[in-house]
Amino acid sequence: MNETKINEDTNPEIEADLNELAKICCRSLAGESDAGMDRSENLLKSLLMSGYVGKKNRSFQVDLENRVKEQCRDCAMHRGGALSSISEKLAKKFADLARWESRSPSDASPSKPANISSATDA
Repeated sequence: MNETKINEDTNPEIEADLNELAKICCRSLAGESDAGMDRSENLLKSLLMSGYVGKKNRSFQVDLENRVKEQCRDCAMHRGGALSSISEKLAKKFADLARWESRSPSDASPSKPANISSATDA
């Protein structure tokens, strides 16, 4: 597996997280266990906290697929459909995390009591 070069539009944390996600995808394409997929959510959160979502003209799925193709060209070339499926699933998770992180509590909803005793006169 080849290491990808650092992109000047990102930072070292983003590069490390994207490279690790690409390694997980390569292992999955090679038929190794999906144990790395458990780590993927933590890596996606780390990407989000590192500011990846704020980068203009960036597509997570395209960036990930390009890195996988650089790191494990043969697997990626012969299993393009599987790569698309994996990267699409991770892109959806990333988008969901980004959407969840960007939501703020609604001002329209009233505050709720923390427990029963604070909600009653008991």
